[in-house]
Amino acid sequence: MTSPSYPFSHKPDIVIFDCDYTLWPYWADCHLSPPFNKVSEDKIIDSSGYDVKLYQDTIPILEYCRDHGLPMAIASKSPMNKMYQDLMKLFGIHKFFIQFEIYCMSKSRHMTDIQKKQSVEFQKMIFFDDEYGNIRTTRNMGVHAVHCPHERGVTWDIFMKALKDYDAEMKRARR
Repeated sequence: MTSPSYPFSHKPDIVIFDCDYTLWPYWADCHLSPPFNKVSEDKIIDSSGYDVKLYQDTIPILEYCRDHGLPMAIASKSPMNKMYQDLMKLFGIHKFFIQFEIYCMSKSRHMTDIQKKQSVEFQKMIFFDDEYGNIRTTRNMGVHAVHCPHERGVTWDIFMKALKDYDAEMKRARR
C-alpha cells in the first residue's frame, strides 16, 4: 500500500506527544490502577475494572505520522515510565515511537534529551500537550508547541492545523 503524498512543503523532523490528556483522557499515574488487562481487541481495563481508552483521534494521527515518515516521540512528566510503556504496548501504539522521555522533569529537559538523541533542532519539532505551562516553556525554546484541550486531547483538526502552521512558519523563516 502506498501512502498518500504529504500535503505540505515542510515536514517536522519529529512530532512529540505528551500522554496524559493528550493521547488519553486521564492522568494515568493518578487515575488508573495497574495491572492492566486486555479483555478484548478493543477493551482494556485496570485492576479496579475502569475502562481504559485512548482519545478517538489518537490512532489515526499516529498512523498518519507513520505513513508520512514523521518520526514520533513521547515526552511525559511522570515517575511511572514502565506503567506508561506497558499501557502503550497494550494499546498497540508503543511501536509508533522512536523515543520515550517519561520521567519527572521539566518539558524543557524532555525536549533537550530528544534534541540531543535525535540530533534535531528545536525549531524542527512539533509538540502536543494539554498544559499551557509546558506550551510556554517549549515555545520559549523554539519548539512549535500546540495546546490540546483536556476534553478532547489531540484531535485530527488540531493536528492538521499544527502541520499547516508549522509549514507556514518554516516558509516565513526561509525568506
